[in-house]
Amino acid sequence: MKHVTTLATLLLAFAAAVMPAARAQSPTGDRNSVRIEFDSYTPATMYDLARERRQNWAPQRVWGDLTFPPVKTSPVPAMVIMHGSAGIEANTKMWVSALNSIGVATFVVSSYEPRGVVRTVEDQTLVPPAANLMDGLQALQVLAEDPRIDPARIGVMGFSRGGSVAFRSAIEPLRHAVIKTDLQFALHIPLYAGCNDVYWSRQITGAPILSLVGAADDYVGAAPCEALAARYAEAGAPIRTVKYAGASHSFDATYAVTFLPKATTALACGVVRWDIEPWTIHSELTGATLDPAKLTDFYKPCTRLGAHAGRNAAATTQARTEVLNFVRQVFFGAK
Repeated sequence: MKHVTTLATLLLAFAAAVMPAARAQSPTGDRNSVRIEFDSYTPATMYDLARERRQNWAPQRVWGDLTFPPVKTSPVPAMVIMHGSAGIEANTKMWVSALNSIGVATFVVSSYEPRGVVRTVEDQTLVPPAANLMDGLQALQVLAEDPRIDPARIGVMGFSRGGSVAFRSAIEPLRHAVIKTDLQFALHIPLYAGCNDVYWSRQITGAPILSLVGAADDYVGAAPCEALAARYAEAGAPIRTVKYAGASHSFDATYAVTFLPKATTALACGVVRWDIEPWTIHSELTGATLDPAKLTDFYKPCTRLGAHAGRNAAATTQARTEVLNFVRQVFFGAK
């Protein structure tokens, strides 16, 4: 079936037969923190990524900031951190510091700046969501090649659109379209992920997942991620969802809760599921099978402008504890 880029995917937050591992440039800077450039791609659609239509994968150089814990015994575990629609925000520093404090290196990937984009809150078409997933999987390969990092202990954490990367990178047909070895993320931490567009296969990596959502999120909603977690659990993934009362989207932000009048949300459209193997599209709200050519018509009447985002101090504190405990358990065997 011919794939058509969907409005919902646009709204929310290679060339060779075998994809080579991404290669990092020689890092520069101080010992603990360096910027690393690496090769990635911009697939035009998720279908182009999943079906390995490499002629539609535009080569793209991107970068990430790699920060090591102050005291480390190589090789160390590491976390790939994927930003949301607003780009890399100030809250990222808190997560870098927190993870470094327990002996975990961090690799904050910039998917927008290298592509000449500042943010996609007002226009999600500026960067295809498939590009974010591509960058995250390429970053995994970069870190796995670094002798200072343990390739068996690399996780992924993402916010909003980056949270979708944290979920989707556990889907085997998507992972294997990029990485032609058994290399996979050891854990996944999506925060307030966009779970309304679900690219699904029961073939999953089986790595543990911690999903953190805000009960008052009117941008992407908590319920879609709770439903997606149940789907992963049924397929065999160890997954836990934590929902924070009164918390809006971006509950760990450094700014107060703010209304974003131009933020587009398809929350009212319900969950739309792409079954990857046959590439059939279903509305879980109506039960209908959707015609790819008519997806724009499907989304148009239920798409809205305006959503809230901003800090909830209690949720931020609890999320930090949840994340660090989860990482300690998976990476260090803590009880």
